[in-house]
Order: sequence, then structure tokens, then C-alpha cells
Amino acid sequence: MPMLDGSGGAEKSWQQTKTDAAGTSHSNSRTFSAGLVAAYELDLWGRLAALQQSENLALKASAEDLAAAAVTVSAEVTTAWIEILSLHRQIAILRDQIDINQRMLKLQELRFVNGQADALDISQQREALAQAKAKLPPLQLAEQQQQNALAVLLGRAGAGDFTVNQETLPSLIPLPATGLPADLLAARPDIRAAGLRLKAADWQVSAARTDRLPSITLSADAAFSSDTLDLLLGNWVSTLAASLTGPVFDAGYRSAEVDRTRAVADEYLTAYAQTVAGAIQEVEDSLATETRQGEYIVLLEEQLKASRLTLKDAHLQYMNGQDNYLAYLTAWTSVQALERQLVDEKATLIKNRVSLYRTLGGDWTRGLMAGGVPAPATDTNTETVPQTQTNTVKNG
Repeated sequence: MPMLDGSGGAEKSWQQTKTDAAGTSHSNSRTFSAGLVAAYELDLWGRLAALQQSENLALKASAEDLAAAAVTVSAEVTTAWIEILSLHRQIAILRDQIDINQRMLKLQELRFVNGQADALDISQQREALAQAKAKLPPLQLAEQQQQNALAVLLGRAGAGDFTVNQETLPSLIPLPATGLPADLLAARPDIRAAGLRLKAADWQVSAARTDRLPSITLSADAAFSSDTLDLLLGNWVSTLAASLTGPVFDAGYRSAEVDRTRAVADEYLTAYAQTVAGAIQEVEDSLATETRQGEYIVLLEEQLKASRLTLKDAHLQYMNGQDNYLAYLTAWTSVQALERQLVDEKATLIKNRVSLYRTLGGDWTRGLMAGGVPAPATDTNTETVPQTQTNTVKNG
């Protein structure tokens, strides 16, 4: 855009002149001035257009950063919430187990009084009760820490009444369609941001190259000057000029600037490739974890079922006097541990499903505003590596 500057001023001066040895003369003057100066650079080689394109792409990249941050925060909020629900459930199971252990201790004490149990049975049950109670504080601490983390993510840090009342884990959300790797490039805001920054760096290279060429600037100015304010607009001079300037010797500064911007573009190209490769790995890891975690939960459920049958058999043998109390207690402890572990692993499966959605991205962040500027719409040209950039880097 053209540039227009305005100026205005008033000046008063006093002068003393010595005419001879006997006398001096004094004089004073004042001047009022005003002026306008306009300048416009003709974009012969596209330098200014390249800089404008670079800044526009940088703005869009910042909007994609906002979208990526929104995806991250949403995933972390959901993960923290699921972890709290998992801890709620584990604490509830542990409290039930502590209550059962307390009742079993009273039963063993009663059996001891009646001569049906010995002191070792009571000691072993007390140990089992103590172990169950010792597991409660770490779970409560983890629950409080997760609630604090969730409060920070929701902007409610320090809110003393912040609690999560739900006790059960949510149902598993559907498995998303992963699609092709090309779809991933268009759906992930961090990949879009990396691609936009790569294109912006490419335009910076173009601007640096054209900066080595001559430039033409048009200028116009109008100046008003008078000794009295009422005659200011009556005395004026105007000038219209065109100037051609170009580098003659700059000690290699502009050439070095071209090399620097190319190196920056090469850096962004590497960062883009790294972002794409990391995104693909994240999706593959999430899919692999999804499969293996599901298989693990099925096997844990079978193990828990088998442990409960073992507990039932151990209880019958103990009641019939065919085995000691330790075998029954060991089976019962194994069932208790598996019940809590199964809750934790199911929560891990849900959290991995959330992570899979996060790694796949999406377009639900399009409505976010960054400084009053809406997030850019999907542009297939933006999501891919610019061909001009690839040629620039390869050709050095």
C-alpha cells in the first residue's frame, strides 16, 4: 500500500550581528511549515507480494496451532476424567474388599474361639486386611492429583468444591475410520500448520532472491512555508519523483540472506516430514495398542473367572478341612487384585480410544477464532509439500 506522512512545525530564531567595535544589530524571524510526503514502491519482481503471502500463511499456521491446542486440551480433559472414574471405581472396589476382609477377620476370630481355626489363620487374615488398607491412600492420592489436573485444564484451579460425582466408566466410544495416510495429512492440524509454515518459508526465499534486484519507488511531496501563519497556504512547493535503486556492493549480505532463508526452508521441510512421520507412527501405535489391549482385557476377564472358580474350590476345601486357610486367602487376594486391575485396564482401553481420535485429528475445530480470525478452511494445496519448495531445496 502507498505510504503517506504528514508534518507540521513552527520555528522562531534570534540573531545578533556585531557591525563594528562600537555596535551590534539584532534580528529575529519565525517560520511556519507544513507538508505531506507520499511514497509507493512498484512491486516489479513480486518481493512485496511474496512477503504478504508468507505472512498470510504464517497467520493460517497460527490458527492451525490453535486448533491443535484445542485437540490436545480436549484429549487431556477426557483422559483425566476417565482416570478419575477409574480411580473412583478402584477405590470403591477396594473399600468393599476391606469391608469383606474385616468381616472375615471377625469370622476367623469367632472360629478361633470355637476351636475351628488357629492363631496363624487370624494372623494371615490380619495381614491381608492390612495390605488392603495400605493400598487405599495411594489410590486416594492419585485421585486427588487427577482432580487437580482436571481443574487446571478446565480453568477451575483452586476451586475447593470441584468434584467428579460419576462412579462408573463410560461406554467405549466407536472405533473411528482411519482412512488413507493422505486423509491424515488433511485432518491433523499440526500437519496443516507444518505445511503452511513450509510454504511461508518458500515465499521468504522468493522475497530474499528478489531483494537482490533493483527497485523503483514513486514519491510525491507538497510543502508549505511562510513567515506568517495566515499566508502559510499561499507559499508552497510540490515535487513528484521516481527513483531507481539497486545494490552495487553489500559485502554479500543479500546473497547470504538468500542462503539463510533457504536453510530455514530446508529446516521447515525436515520438520514437515518429521511431523508427518510422527503422526503416522502415532496412528499405527494407537491401532496396535487398541488390538492388543482388547485382547489383554479378554484374557484378564478369563483369568478373573478362573480365579473366582479357584476361590470357590479353595473355600470348599477349607470348610471341609481338606486344605489350610492360606490357600483360600491366596485365592481371595488374587481375585481382589484382578478386579482392580481389570478396571484399570478397561480405563486404559478407553483412554487409548481417545488417543486414537486425537491422533487422527478432525475438522471440529474449524469454528475456533484466533484473534478474531477464523481458522482456515481445508485446502488440499496447503496440506501437501509445495512443489516449488521441493525444487528450491534440491537445487540449493
